[in-house]
Amino acid sequence: MSDVHKELVKVAGDMTASKERVKQRVLQPRYPNRKPIRFKLLTVVLTLCMAGFVMMQLLGKDTTQTTSLFHEKQLEHFERISHMMWPGQEQEYYKKEAYRSYEQLVAAYYFAKSLGIAYSKDELEAERKKHVEQLEMLKQSPEYEALFQGLEPSKYVDLYLKPILPMYTARTKLYDMYKEKYPTFYAYNGVADIEAILYFQANFAEQATAFQNDNNIELRTSSSGTSLVGTVAKVESNVFLFIEGVIPKDLDNMTEEQLEEKYKQADWYPVLADFPVEQGNYIKLYSMGTGSMEENGSVQRYGLLNKVEMLEPIVTKELDLQNEQEVARFLQDMPWQSADYMKRPPEYSFQVEGVRIEMWKGYGGSLYLQKVGSGEIQLSSKRAKELKALLGIEDS
Repeated sequence: MSDVHKELVKVAGDMTASKERVKQRVLQPRYPNRKPIRFKLLTVVLTLCMAGFVMMQLLGKDTTQTTSLFHEKQLEHFERISHMMWPGQEQEYYKKEAYRSYEQLVAAYYFAKSLGIAYSKDELEAERKKHVEQLEMLKQSPEYEALFQGLEPSKYVDLYLKPILPMYTARTKLYDMYKEKYPTFYAYNGVADIEAILYFQANFAEQATAFQNDNNIELRTSSSGTSLVGTVAKVESNVFLFIEGVIPKDLDNMTEEQLEEKYKQADWYPVLADFPVEQGNYIKLYSMGTGSMEENGSVQRYGLLNKVEMLEPIVTKELDLQNEQEVARFLQDMPWQSADYMKRPPEYSFQVEGVRIEMWKGYGGSLYLQKVGSGEIQLSSKRAKELKALLGIEDS
């Protein structure tokens, strides 16, 4: 990676405002037809530069003053930048993306303020110096000359970025706080952005809705992510290992590496302040997406979430077979097929000839069986009834 490209990454990391774009940077991409990363990063820089004058009105306001939270002029700025970043989309998409970018930027500032984050003149000046240095590196590449409109980096910062330097300073300190809070979690800044949005929606929902209605912005009614059901396998340092469909007894008998190898959906998630969890909890979480990173030759999977619900645990009943050979004959020559991943623990588990078999109840009295090393099979209600009789399971 060139020095210029490194500075582009720094600028984007400091200036990305949208929750959606945070997810793209940290997690798996949702828009396969986007422009190359170098173009996107420059566009984000330009986005916040253009928005700077209007954002000054937000600084220093009390959270009870709501009339200055949103401005149509600023929405237009974000909307034009959205057109540059993702051409060929429907007009409705651009307005939604513009609003999300706008809302996330405001949310991060007010959330930091609610946590008591303050900054000094020296910190404000350090933030300015950082932006100047980043733009000086960027200006060394002739292909980005047009971005500066004939201005030197310091003049560019004073003209476009100075009004919102307090916001950048507060957000930098917010990210530092979350880095300390989640020392082992790669996407700590994504956690900060999600909690900022949750705070903002809890305190400014009425104003946000009014602005959306005034500008014909229709966001999806459900933005809580994908619901997943599983077990908290481990909790450490404000993060937890969530495994979809884990068998409770495996928590004591398998290592972390074995769990992650056996179960496809084994990801580390942050413990949010409003949703504490403990090892062994059976939960439904709402995932905003997952990603992975490689460090020291080891690949770690992680995800972001915005909600957790506690559920009654499903306990797998271990069957101690007294007629193992008879069950083995019943299962002999079964046409096992490639197994799909089951998203819940099995109702029953037993061993035949040293091989573990897990069993789930299906619709209409059917059964699903998965045999380690062989695959899975679905038994019709008739065959399922025969197997349950052999296993001593009463029909319900």
